[in-house]
Amino acid sequence: MNNDQILFARSLPTSARAPSTVRAIFTAPGGEPVFNVQRIAATAGIASALLLALAPSASANWQSYITSAGAGFESSRWEDESYSEVRFKDCTQQNATGKWVKVALWEDNALSPDTNHGTKTFTNCFNGDDAVSAGEWTGLPLDGYYFRLQDTDGGLLNVRVVAIDTTQAD
Repeated sequence: MNNDQILFARSLPTSARAPSTVRAIFTAPGGEPVFNVQRIAATAGIASALLLALAPSASANWQSYITSAGAGFESSRWEDESYSEVRFKDCTQQNATGKWVKVALWEDNALSPDTNHGTKTFTNCFNGDDAVSAGEWTGLPLDGYYFRLQDTDGGLLNVRVVAIDTTQAD
């Protein structure tokens, strides 16, 4: 291996950088800068942020669960057009006086405030292991959606099965 293939790392003097900035310039043996770690890290960070921002939302039909969620809890996002149904199966609440939860469907607007497409009150899912409550929303524009627990009667909600369905045919 000859000297032209060996890279050396050196730190800039403290007076040449801000105290909280770590910066290294890799140089060839003659002192010629080869690449700047700080610039590469900044570029990689911007590229990662863009990939996350442009990443697709979760697929349309999916199942999950909820554990100890209060008012304001937001679900994962999904893409949809025209129809969405949110189903809760086997609901329980901790520290609540009643047995109900208000579920709202929100449109995830990237450049403006999110749009609330209405709230449904779920009560039946509190009536046993196989009891289901469902809310349907129709006439939705193509966009990303999520549900939010608008009110949980002051308690923490547990749901054994949460199902999102975007196919009105079934």
